[in-house]
Order: sequence, then C-alpha cells, then structure tokens
Amino acid sequence: GKEENGLWKLWHGDTHFIADDKLGWKESCPTFLGVLEKIKDYFQMDIKATRLNWYKNPSEWKPFHHDAAAVKKDKARTQNFTVGISFGIERDIAFEHAKTRSVVTFPLQNGCTYAFSKDVNVIWRHGIPQITSDNNQEGGRISIIAWGWNKQE
Repeated sequence: GKEENGLWKLWHGDTHFIADDKLGWKESCPTFLGVLEKIKDYFQMDIKATRLNWYKNPSEWKPFHHDAAAVKKDKARTQNFTVGISFGIERDIAFEHAKTRSVVTFPLQNGCTYAFSKDVNVIWRHGIPQITSDNNQEGGRISIIAWGWNKQE
C-alpha cells in the first residue's frame, strides 16, 4: 500500500514505524517543530538529528540499542544528549546494562519526557519492550526523539 504517500517505513526489524526523514516532511509540520523548539530551549540543547517513531499498537516495540553516538565517532563529536517525548498510550522505556544485562524500566505516560547523556548511552542500551497479548491495553503511541549537544555544565 501507499500509506501516507510513503511517509512511514518499517524500522528495527519491522518492530515499529518511523517517519522517513528523507521526504522533507518536518518543514511543513509546525507541531513537530514546536516540540523541538521546546526541547531546545528547556534542555539548552543544540539539536543535530530527530526522529518520529510510531507504534500503531501495544505489540509494536523497539529492541535494546545504543544511540549512534555511542558507536560512531563522527556522531559522538556532535551528540552527547538524547531527549524523548512520548504521546499516546503509556509504555515503558527500558534500560539494559550492556555488561550485566540488568534491566530498569520507567513508565512513560502521555506527554512524559525523558533524557540521558553520553555515559548512559554508552553503559546502557535502551528500548521499548513489547507488551504481551494478555494485556488489554489498546491504542498507539508516537515518540519524538532529539539527539544533540548539551554543555552539561
């Protein structure tokens, strides 16, 4: 199908959708740009990259991963801070220690923001766990992610 003119593409092993950054949609989405402006001002952050994730239903998820700055030197030079904002049904953000595999989860309610710096990104992987089918929760979730530089003074 030609869903939303090809705006959405499957991501991370087809576990959820992202809006295709190459289509230039951000410039014509004032709500998205307004959210980024609030992130920039509140966290005193120089935003270098963004992502719009769409989880259509509770069975969509995101596997544990490090953000690119933990593994790519060129990204590490300009990105030391990640901010996420969650809109829609409550989902958990989970952090898995890269060496010990210990897991810590936090609920993300509608409108909730979370942030972490370089050390957390290197020491921990993060993801959105899949919700099992015995949970009666319904609905979708959108997350806006911003990566960039924060002076962290």
